[in-house]
Amino acid sequence: MARSEQLEALLRAQFELEYAEPENLTRCLERLNTLLDDAIAGTHLTRRELLSVLRDRYHEYKRAQLLAEARRRTV
Repeated sequence: MARSEQLEALLRAQFELEYAEPENLTRCLERLNTLLDDAIAGTHLTRRELLSVLRDRYHEYKRAQLLAEARRRTV
């Protein structure tokens, strides 16, 4: 589970981008990029590097979200 609000927001934005409807792709990408830029401000990291670092966390987050959605559908 995400331990900070910033991390949670980044993971959620990445998930929303991955599952966005075509008409929402641009908005979702802009939101993710804004959050990434905020997270890397003052560092030497790039957006791509931060996403790479968060890859395992994102896979855990995505799995949890998909499982939660599946549970909601069966109830």
